[in-house]
Amino acid sequence: MGNSERGARLESVLREEIDSILRCEVRDPVLASVGVTRVELQGARARVWFVTDEPTDWDPDEVDAALDRARGFIRSRVAEALSLKKTPELVFRKEHEFLAMEDV
Repeated sequence: MGNSERGARLESVLREEIDSILRCEVRDPVLASVGVTRVELQGARARVWFVTDEPTDWDPDEVDAALDRARGFIRSRVAEALSLKKTPELVFRKEHEFLAMEDV
């Protein structure tokens, strides 16, 4: 099995785990409408692309701030759940940013 296969599998597992943590363990009501759409590993970082359910009562800046506050908790839960040697740093990005990058 090649590294790309392993990386793709790890991205998928990370996406599922982070989405589950957001939906079931994080108690911030701002994040109740956040869903993870993809995870992209880049060295020691994992870019986590997300969307919010529409319509949402929360301002996008509030969602960004809530994700920043929860980042350490989510990362520690991922490390615990997946028993990774090195847990990637989490970088949250809105899905529409990903789509805009693809259009360029």
